Amino acid sequence: METTTQEPETPEPAAEDVDEPAPMSRGKRFGISALIVLTLLGVFASVAPKSALRDDLLGLTRPYLLVTGLDQAWGVFSPSPPRTTNDVIARVDRTDGTVGVYPVEGGNGVAEYWDYRWRKYGEQLWKKRGAERERTAFAGWIADQDRAAGHQPVRVTLVRINHPNPPPGSPDPNGGTWRDIPFFTTPVSQR
Repeated sequence: METTTQEPETPEPAAEDVDEPAPMSRGKRFGISALIVLTLLGVFASVAPKSALRDDLLGLTRPYLLVTGLDQAWGVFSPSPPRTTNDVIARVDRTDGTVGVYPVEGGNGVAEYWDYRWRKYGEQLWKKRGAERERTAFAGWIADQDRAAGHQPVRVTLVRINHPNPPPGSPDPNGGTWRDIPFFTTPVSQR
């Protein structure tokens, strides 16, 4: 003997019982469309070749691009990439005559993504005019790190280590030697 089960028929819900999204107002649709157009114009202006039209579009869209983080600077890439590689280290002279070296953080591979801010900070220390307050604060922080390691610092010198980048196809792939360029020195107060 065969048994079958039959589900009871359920009536279709009435049209007024169905939850439908409320229609979007004309103002909302206009606002969303305006943001999409502004984004597209800004992105277009960012990648367009230099021209009067590009300058006009950037003038119009720059505030929006800055607020949203869509502004991009591609100066790292062609046609004129950086001609040098620079790293920043701090040299600490100590009372016992030894010298400690503290590189500004940086990493390779995936670590570059979270260490990038430190590399940019180091770049701003040597590149930015009038950064005496930042340099002094960084040197003080380095002296505190050295003290915490059990040393007695007397002077901190910030040094830019510079290496020329050879042009593509250069016969010397190393591009020359690294140079140390001190750019800030400050005495450390004894605590």
